[in-house]
Amino acid sequence: MQHDEHRDLSKVDRNFEPYEPYRPVPLLLIAVACSLAIWGALTYIDNLTTAEQFVSRITPVSAEPVMPAAELAEGLGNASPETLTLVQAGRDHVWSCASCHGAAGEGTATTPRLAGQLSDYLLKQLVDFRDGTRDNAHMIYVAKALDEDEMHELANYYAQIRLPSRVGPRLDGDLERGRQITHEGDWKRNVPACVQCHGSGAEGVEPSFPVLAGQQPEYTFSQLAQWHAGARGNSPQQLMDKISQAMTPEDMRAVADYLATLPLDGAPASQIQ
Repeated sequence: MQHDEHRDLSKVDRNFEPYEPYRPVPLLLIAVACSLAIWGALTYIDNLTTAEQFVSRITPVSAEPVMPAAELAEGLGNASPETLTLVQAGRDHVWSCASCHGAAGEGTATTPRLAGQLSDYLLKQLVDFRDGTRDNAHMIYVAKALDEDEMHELANYYAQIRLPSRVGPRLDGDLERGRQITHEGDWKRNVPACVQCHGSGAEGVEPSFPVLAGQQPEYTFSQLAQWHAGARGNSPQQLMDKISQAMTPEDMRAVADYLATLPLDGAPASQIQ
């Protein structure tokens, strides 16, 4: 094949560029890209700071091993074999008390401490769960499987257990405000002192006013919130309904955290930590 040595160049576009010419990037696009980069960096720094602040509020965990509650408790064997079976192993399709409330009835978070609680109060709660006047699906299921004698035996069993409290404030509540409401009340808001009904050290008063000292703060707060919202209504004369409805969420956290600092011997806390 012969090549034409005399090409006709008259038809070639002399303005043709074989490569895409440089086009400046619009300033607006550059500004948007820079803004997104700066926003992302600031967001990362803010999240990192928030995480560090959260971690700094967590109480350091001791390197020393924590003794199980069951090794500190007294009275864990003081019941009939049948009652201890209900406590430790459950029966048929009904789970054991210890599976939720702990081996010594110490409770955890929103599951209440039962150890040392007043027997009459515990019995009333079991009856209320069975009869539907107190709502909790798990406890209703368990209570309906118990007869009257078993309820009495379980209430008496947990009431006689002696177990030091190892809980403390965990809700970031204002402990001074909690102390004020617990011991003095806030009559500007129609909130009486807790100790007026629950005893001078929140140690409880038979038959209707339970021990509050040393209770799990998450549980105390959750019950105040339920009364406030009308989700719990088995308080005598609706006392707790009216009191909790006059409290703010901040007051509830403050009281729950302060009560967790109180010892279980009925004496007021020596100091606010």
